[in-house]
Amino acid sequence: MMQIKRLEIAGFGKFQQQQFEFGDGLQVIYGLNESGKSTMRAFILGMLFGFPSRRHPLERHEPQGTNQYGGSIELVVDETTYRLTRLGDQPATLVNVQTQAAQPLALLDKWLAPYDRDQYLRLFTFNQAELTALKTMHASDLNVQLQQVGLVGSAPWRETATTLRTDAEALYKPRGRKPRLNQALQHYRMLTEQVKAAKQRYPEYETLQNRLLDLQAQRTSTQRDLTKLDHEQQQLANLRNQWPVYQQLQQLQATNMTTTLTTATRTRYQQLSQQRTELQHALASARQQLSQQPVDTQSQGLVGFYVQHQDQFDQLEAQLPTLQQTLGQYQTLTQQGSAAKADFQAQSNAHPELLGCLSPHKQAAIETLKATLAATANTRRQHPAPNSPSLDWRLIGGAIGIVAGLLLPLGGFKWILMLAGVALLGWFGMTRSQGKPVQATDHLSDQLVAAGLAPDLTASEALQQLELVAALHRAQAAVTTADQALATQAAKLWQLIQAYQFAAGWIPVDQDHLTTSVTRIAQFYDQVHQVMQQQTMSGPDFAFVQRQVQQLTQQVRELTEQLQALATTNGLADVDALTQAVSDAEKQTANATSRQQLQQQLSSAELSALKQYTSLEALQAALAERRQQRTQTAQQLTQLATDIATAQAQLQELTADGQYATLRQQQADLQTEITVMARQWLTRQLGANWIDTALQALTQQQLPTVLAAATTIFAQLTAQRYNKIDLDGDEMVVKTATTQFMVAELSTATKEQLYLALRLALINHLGQVAQLPLMIDDGLVNFDEQRKQAAWQVLAAVAQHHQVLYFTNETAALTQLKTATVQQLT
Repeated sequence: MMQIKRLEIAGFGKFQQQQFEFGDGLQVIYGLNESGKSTMRAFILGMLFGFPSRRHPLERHEPQGTNQYGGSIELVVDETTYRLTRLGDQPATLVNVQTQAAQPLALLDKWLAPYDRDQYLRLFTFNQAELTALKTMHASDLNVQLQQVGLVGSAPWRETATTLRTDAEALYKPRGRKPRLNQALQHYRMLTEQVKAAKQRYPEYETLQNRLLDLQAQRTSTQRDLTKLDHEQQQLANLRNQWPVYQQLQQLQATNMTTTLTTATRTRYQQLSQQRTELQHALASARQQLSQQPVDTQSQGLVGFYVQHQDQFDQLEAQLPTLQQTLGQYQTLTQQGSAAKADFQAQSNAHPELLGCLSPHKQAAIETLKATLAATANTRRQHPAPNSPSLDWRLIGGAIGIVAGLLLPLGGFKWILMLAGVALLGWFGMTRSQGKPVQATDHLSDQLVAAGLAPDLTASEALQQLELVAALHRAQAAVTTADQALATQAAKLWQLIQAYQFAAGWIPVDQDHLTTSVTRIAQFYDQVHQVMQQQTMSGPDFAFVQRQVQQLTQQVRELTEQLQALATTNGLADVDALTQAVSDAEKQTANATSRQQLQQQLSSAELSALKQYTSLEALQAALAERRQQRTQTAQQLTQLATDIATAQAQLQELTADGQYATLRQQQADLQTEITVMARQWLTRQLGANWIDTALQALTQQQLPTVLAAATTIFAQLTAQRYNKIDLDGDEMVVKTATTQFMVAELSTATKEQLYLALRLALINHLGQVAQLPLMIDDGLVNFDEQRKQAAWQVLAAVAQHHQVLYFTNETAALTQLKTATVQQLT
C-alpha cells in the first residue's frame, strides 16, 4: 500500500517553498477557488509520473516568482519511507529516508505498476468536470469507458485493434479496387496469362533463379543469426556492467560472520563502553589539571609525566615485588656462575696439558681408552701374572749345551754342544721378543695419543689422568649450565624492565646493566611518592584533584572489570575480544542490508547468468567470442549481399533479350509481394479479432463482480432507492424495486453517483494489483445533503484500504468529516 506522507514544494504554480503533511485514511484539503487545490493535485501527479515537458507550458504550472521548479514527496510503501525528488531538468532521485541509501527509479515504476499516468487518471483520480461530462455522454459510450477502465491497459489494445483493421483494409477489401493487394492480384492474373502465352524456355534462367532464391534464403538465415548474436552481445555487455554489483554481492555472501551476542549484551556493552570512555576523558582532564598544579621547577616535569601515565605506573608498581625477586634470583645465579668459572679456571691452571682432552673430537677416543683400560683390569684379575718367567725346554737345553761345552772335556764335540745351546737360547729369545705383552703395550700407546695423553703412561697413570679429565668436564659443564640459567634469568628480568621504556627520559633502563636499571626504577617510585606526598600536604587543591584522579581511576577499573565479566559470560577471552564480537555483529547486520540492496539491483535472470562465469575475465572472453562471431557473421552477410547482387545482375542480363524471362521474373516478384501482403493482411485481421475476443472475454469475466460491488455502493449513495445495476445487451440500466432506468434517463447528480459507485467498485476490485492514493477534486458538488453524507461514509470506508485525498471548497467538510484529517489552503 502506498501513502503520501509529506509534500515539499520548491516551486509549482502558486506554491513556493511550502510543506504539507498527510496521514493515512481520508485526507481533506479545503480551500476556496484558486487556493491551489487543483495545482496540488497536478503536483502530486507530476511527482509520481513526471512533469509535462516544456511543450505543454499550461500543464507544467511553472512558478512566476522563483527559478526553482518541482520539489519532493515522501511516500510510505510497506512501512518504509522514501523521498522522491524532481527539481527542474535534473534527474529524479529516490532515497530511503531511514538509511539515506539511493534507490533505483525502477522501484517507483514497480510500486505504480501496472498503471501509467493515463490509466491512473482513468481510475484513481477525477474532478467535477469529468463527472459533469456525463451529461452529454451516451449510455453505450459510458459502458465502453467503464469496460476500458475495468481492464487495465485495454485502451491501447482497442486502439491497436482499430489500427490493425485500418491497415488490413488498406491492403485488401473483398470488393475493392484501390487497395494494394487487390491491384496486385489483378496484375498477377494478367502476368499469368502472358506467361502461358510465351513458348520459349530458358533453363539457364531458372537455374540462376533457383540459386538466387537459395542465396536469399541464406541471407535471411544469416540475418537472423546476426540479430541473435547482437542480442547475446548486448546481454553479455549488460552482464559485464553488472559484474561489480555481482562481485560485491558474492563477497558479502562469502562473508560468513556469525555471532552469538544477544541484543541485550550488545546494548550493555555500548552502555559500559560509553561510560568508560566518558570516565577516561574525565580522568585525562583531571590528570592534566593535576599536572598543572604549582610545584617546584625541579618536580614539575616529574609530576606531570607521572600523572599522564599513572595507569601504566600503577600497573607496573604492582609488579615491583616480582621484579625485585627476579633481580635477586639473577644476582644469585651471577654468583653461582662466577664460582663455577673460578673452579674451572683453577683446574685448568693445575692441569693445562689436559685441556686438549676437552675437545669434542677427543670424546670418542677417550671412551675407547676407558673401555680398553677396563678390559685390561678385568683380564689381570682373571689371569694373575707369575712371579718369574716359565721355564722353556729350549732355555734349559741351551743352558745345558753351553755349560757342557765349557766344562766337559769333549774335544771338538763341545763346540757342537755350545753352538746348539746358543741356537736354542736364540730361538727362545726370539720367541719371547715377539710375544703378546709387546703387542698390548703398542696398542695402549696409540689410544693414549688419540685421547690427547702421553703415550708412555701406564694403565694406572692413564686412569688417574682420565679422572682428572672427567673433573675438568664436570667443571666445564657447570660453567655452561650456570651461563644458560643466567641468560634465561636475564631475559626474564629484561622482559619486566623493558616495560619502562616508555619512561626512558625519567628512568633510563639498559639491558647491559640490569641491576642498575632496577635500582633506578625503585628510586623513581620513591621520588615520585615523596613529591606527591609533599604536594598533597602543601595544597588542598592538589589533594582534591589527586583524590578525584584516584576515584576516576577506580571507576574506570570497575567498568573494565564489568566489561571483562560481560566478555567472560559470553565465552570471550577479554574486552578486546568482546569489542571485536560487537563490531562483527554490527558488520553482519550492515552486510545483510547491503546484500538485500544489491539483490534488488540484479534480476533473477541476470544473477543466474552471472553465476555461469567464474571471473570477469571469463565473462569478457565470452563477450570477445560473441563479437568475433558477429564480425564473421556480418562478413558472411556482406558476401551474400554481393553474391545476390551478382546473381540479380546476371538475371537482368539474361532478361534483356528475352520477354519470357522478364515476365517470369515479374511474376515471381509479384508473387512474393502478394504473399507478403496477404500474410500482412491475415496477420492484422487475426490480431484485431483476437484482441476483440480477448477484451470481450475479460470484460465479461470482470464486469459482473464490479457491477455487484457497484450496486452495493450505489444503493448506499441513493439511500437504497436503486438496488441493482445490470446490463441489457450493450446498454447499462439501473433498477429500483418496481422499475428500471437507462443511464441517459437519470438525473445529473444520480449519473455522477452512479459513476462514483462504479469507479470505487473498480478501485476495490483492482486493489489487489496496487493500493494507490485516490484523489477527488470537488466531486460531490451536485449531491444533496443526504447523499453527500452517504458519499462521505463510503469514502471513509474506502480510505481504510486506500489513502483518499479529497479536495473541496465546501465548508461542511471541515466539521462533518470527523475521522478525516483536514488541510486548509489559503
